[in-house]
Amino acid sequence: MTVTHDDALAVIDLGELALRLSRVDRITFHPDGKRPETDSDHTVMLALIAPAFAERFLPDLNLGLVAQYAIVHDLVEAYAGDVNTLKITVPGKVEKKRREHDAALRISREFSHSFPWVGVMVARYELLMQPEARFVKALDKLLPKVTHILNDGATFDTAVGHMTYEELVQRYARQIEELEEYASDFPPLFELRDHLVNMVLDRMFEKAR
Repeated sequence: MTVTHDDALAVIDLGELALRLSRVDRITFHPDGKRPETDSDHTVMLALIAPAFAERFLPDLNLGLVAQYAIVHDLVEAYAGDVNTLKITVPGKVEKKRREHDAALRISREFSHSFPWVGVMVARYELLMQPEARFVKALDKLLPKVTHILNDGATFDTAVGHMTYEELVQRYARQIEELEEYASDFPPLFELRDHLVNMVLDRMFEKAR
């Protein structure tokens, strides 16, 4: 198959989408506690940790699929933006899901003829039909704790993310139930979560003293 001028333009469009994702700030921070983590930072972290963790603790998973889902897992946020879920309401969850679904459809339309793989993988991730997608989604929910540990809980001191120790304990308790809905067959993830949560709460307790 010959690469045409239109194909080259489509590569540029895909590159633009990637750069757009890099301009989406999350509520989490880099270790300095000042520079916001971007969706691109987060995506690279997940794409690195997901296959590395799966290879050691969940070897039955397809590492290629794990890496692919990690790369596209937040691509919809290039259009939908990131949402602070620490204190999200039920209506907020519904709106978040609607915006992300609309963004997934937009991405699929934009690349349906040039690079259909992009839209297909985004859609498959959204459906969570494969274990690799469910694993990536669950691990994705753990990674903010990594940044909280590295920046000593800077997110919890900001106006947008401020939470007390007690509120955080309650939020993490609810998260277990949420994860069990689709990732109960990945015990190592829950073990990892316990370690990370304990480290975050230890830091929060020390700051609250």
